[in-house]
Amino acid sequence: MKLLTSIALLALAATPAAAATDITLNVPMAFPESLTSTANGTVYIGSLQQGAIYRALPGARTAEPFISKQAGNFGLVLGVLADTPTDTLWVCDDNGDHAYLKTFSLKAGALKKTYELPGGGFCNDIALKGRDAYITDTKGGRVLKLAAGSDALTVWYTNDKSDASLDGLVWQGDALYTNTYNGNHLIRIPMNADGSAGKGVNLTTSMDIYQPDGMRLSASGKILMVEGRGQDGNGRLDEVTVSGDTATIRVIKDKYMLPTAVTVVGNTAYVLEAKLNYQRDPKLKGQDPAPFKAYAVPLK
Repeated sequence: MKLLTSIALLALAATPAAAATDITLNVPMAFPESLTSTANGTVYIGSLQQGAIYRALPGARTAEPFISKQAGNFGLVLGVLADTPTDTLWVCDDNGDHAYLKTFSLKAGALKKTYELPGGGFCNDIALKGRDAYITDTKGGRVLKLAAGSDALTVWYTNDKSDASLDGLVWQGDALYTNTYNGNHLIRIPMNADGSAGKGVNLTTSMDIYQPDGMRLSASGKILMVEGRGQDGNGRLDEVTVSGDTATIRVIKDKYMLPTAVTVVGNTAYVLEAKLNYQRDPKLKGQDPAPFKAYAVPLK
């Protein structure tokens, strides 16, 4: 009996773990713009067009409704970011002339707080450093900060007005990395000792980048970034390694149709394909390209 038990345990240990699968959002005209995840594999997807948030539970192949447009009082949903320790889902909500950073319960989906962007703007994406939240304002070329315990966003950094379209952002150590969707620049902003922003530096990239968008860290601390790359269906997932003022770009996978975001669960990256060419190309506008997918990509 002991021998049989040992053999069974060895066989179980030798069985490879199930590979992560793509997640489908089968919602007409959803045009998802951002996604985020928790360590247990729950994935949250924000819909730009529908103004709603969808959730795929661990192991699920499809994302289901989680926070409706009415429940969130949403306009356009862009950046989403999960913070499990505080049971918080951070959401960028853009509603006409007003833009908001909102917080919801990760578990229940209930609204916690709403913070309006000072002076208007366009809330695009979110990154956390400790309990402080930083967001990109694509219209104003600003990084705004919500300090822990504060009730108001403040301006932390402003980019050159000629290169204002700040989009994705991620912290690596004491430097914030962001990019400009229209300017095709990757920018490093150091944090000064007093917590203020240092001078932003446009990094020299080892290959051209085009329509850089969402960024997140891998489990090993490497920067991952997606690029839309126009309407030719050759959007990519990159790994970015920074040395001095140079960024080496390694393409992990390409052939995506205008990807806008990436999130990481363990050793898997999920790349969100937005298919925004169906909004931008007059020949395609009005057509429904659903379903949309977050593609599972194994990371080495």
